[in-house]
Amino acid sequence: MNISSIIDEVRNCMTTKSCDTLLVIEVYVLLTTLLIAFLTIFGSWRRRSHSLMLKYLIWASYILPPSLINYTMGLTGEYPEVLSAVWATFLLITLGSADCISAYSLEDSESRKAYNLQLLVLYCWVGWQLGRSSHDIGTTVLLSVLFALSLFKTVARSKAWTMASRSYGLVRNTKLLADFMVDEDKEDEAADPTCMKGYKYLVKGEKAKMKVKTPHYRMQLETVDDHEVITIDKIWQCKGRLLSSTGDPDGRLKDICLSYALYRLLCRRYAGYPFSESSQQKTWDFVRYGLLSKEGDDHERAFRVIEVELAFLYDLFYTTYPVFFAHGLLWLRNLELVIVIIGCLLVVPLLVMFCRDMTSDDIPALLTIIAIVAMLLMEVGQIFVINFSDWAKVQWLCYYVKKPALQNKKCIEMIIRILCHRKALKPWDRKLGQYSLLESFNHNPCIFLHNSLTSVLIDINKKGQKLSAQITLPVEVKKAIIHSLKTNGQNLTNGVASLRRNKVENELSWACKLETQSHVIMVWHIATSFCELNFSSQVIATGEQTNQRRESNDEFIVATKLSKYCAYLVAFAPRLLPDHAYTTEFIFDQVVVEAREKLKGCKKSIYQKMSTCKDDCMKRICETMLTLGKDNHQEAKEIIERGATLAKQIKDNGLKWKILAEFWAEMMLFVAPSDDETAHAEHLAMGGEFVTHLWALLSHAGILKRDSTQDV
Repeated sequence: MNISSIIDEVRNCMTTKSCDTLLVIEVYVLLTTLLIAFLTIFGSWRRRSHSLMLKYLIWASYILPPSLINYTMGLTGEYPEVLSAVWATFLLITLGSADCISAYSLEDSESRKAYNLQLLVLYCWVGWQLGRSSHDIGTTVLLSVLFALSLFKTVARSKAWTMASRSYGLVRNTKLLADFMVDEDKEDEAADPTCMKGYKYLVKGEKAKMKVKTPHYRMQLETVDDHEVITIDKIWQCKGRLLSSTGDPDGRLKDICLSYALYRLLCRRYAGYPFSESSQQKTWDFVRYGLLSKEGDDHERAFRVIEVELAFLYDLFYTTYPVFFAHGLLWLRNLELVIVIIGCLLVVPLLVMFCRDMTSDDIPALLTIIAIVAMLLMEVGQIFVINFSDWAKVQWLCYYVKKPALQNKKCIEMIIRILCHRKALKPWDRKLGQYSLLESFNHNPCIFLHNSLTSVLIDINKKGQKLSAQITLPVEVKKAIIHSLKTNGQNLTNGVASLRRNKVENELSWACKLETQSHVIMVWHIATSFCELNFSSQVIATGEQTNQRRESNDEFIVATKLSKYCAYLVAFAPRLLPDHAYTTEFIFDQVVVEAREKLKGCKKSIYQKMSTCKDDCMKRICETMLTLGKDNHQEAKEIIERGATLAKQIKDNGLKWKILAEFWAEMMLFVAPSDDETAHAEHLAMGGEFVTHLWALLSHAGILKRDSTQDV
């Protein structure tokens, strides 16, 4: 039976069928394809954007296709078995097409069994349709190949969920590395972080020989003379031109492998395994004299390595990329593109001829063509992205290192260099959220968007919770934090050390010894904001910057931006801070109430908002804050009063912004250690947070907890 005979059969069977149903099916197929196309294009952008609009669009595009596919499959039952099978198979291929987003949230990975059950039902139904439509060998083979392809694509998502499941796949896949690091830490080899000598951080080694070592029953790799085991020190010792100082002068290729190795180490925190190397001196030396060995721009290298590391972590939890590289199966993903192209070329004539035969209108045929072309473009685009991804770069570089014969072939090196030197999109948003209490305490959220009814779907903003405009992460901030890390070493303090260095500990250290860290952050934020408003009002009044010029400019940027970022974490991301999340939320709510009571005279009327500028309000806030400050800090009980008191005690002697900048740099490092790995993973899918990068950096420096004596 050929295509013409199939069309004749369809014509006979469908003479009484309504063409409206056909149009509805085609519209649903096109809509499903467009939604998957949107996910394919913008699915990974959520890690680079804090936009709520993008977040909800991706969420809708993620949850709608399965329902649309189920409904469309029900409609296709009215048509002949061949066409029903083709439509069903095509829709299943579309369902698994977005490699860049396999899960919307971490909970998806833990609900993999329900998803697998849904897949089983779908495939049983499609398989039944294929069995009914077996009219000739050619049609059967074609549909069977497409059926197998759809199975491969949808099962890839299921495997991605299994790998990311912290109750199943992640703990199993990470145990080998955890046991490997326990044994590696016992080796006595002298470590040199500048050349990575002695740092056997595992990059690849799943195919190596493995045995179980008693009595602890730890998994152990046979690393002696085994080229399958690739560690960081092997990559740094590689003699090939590609990884030499001339072939890779900035060390970016080696750093990609380093990021991957660090990502694997960080997975242990999510799987619940200990950081066995955290107590060793060489772990701290790795960050201090390895990542930060390049004076001048060492901050850029350190944060670049962490950025790529967290990009790998994001991919593990939210994409299918790890599945294709877990066992070197990238070639299967490339073969899939060929199958899709051949399958579409064979199926399209059948669908188009049928659509045109059923109706004189060309719209159904056009919709079919658009859907097929969209799917082909998605496949081509994703193959390009996967083959030039950081995952592919790591695989190529490891293959290059373990095959010494390739290290003398210029042609192979040129190909790998082309694949590895393609500039990728930025791994995260690279922005700091900002919040200013003194500017936002009077904010009332829109009642139409934030009420008890909308709370079912969206988070309700509270009074005073108004997000300021985000800023691009200043390079001055990165420099200040790295300088603070070098200065203080592994001894993190909540700002006391910086006050001691600036010889103001006796006057100001009381503000670092409050009831909770949320108290400390808000008191110092209020003081910093008052100093900023006061400075701005002086500039406006005199028309020029006073002789306490921004010597200050770098310190001014660091102090004000980090102050507002820490306040932003209090207001919008309390789980990333040391105190209990609800305690932090409750304290923030009370500070807003205090600010409204104490600064109520600063609120503008509607007439004043139209006739006066913002500077008048700033001036009134400064005047009121001066009256709130106490001569003795022990007399100040409320956070708003303590902030005003602290601001009065910070003397304007030319060192004010230096004191504040060093304090906030230390505070950022102090709050970064956290045991709530889930919160950091969730924020990776919402644009990312700078504090997550510090958390990862400190983890690799062996700093997993802050000093308990400083944790007020």
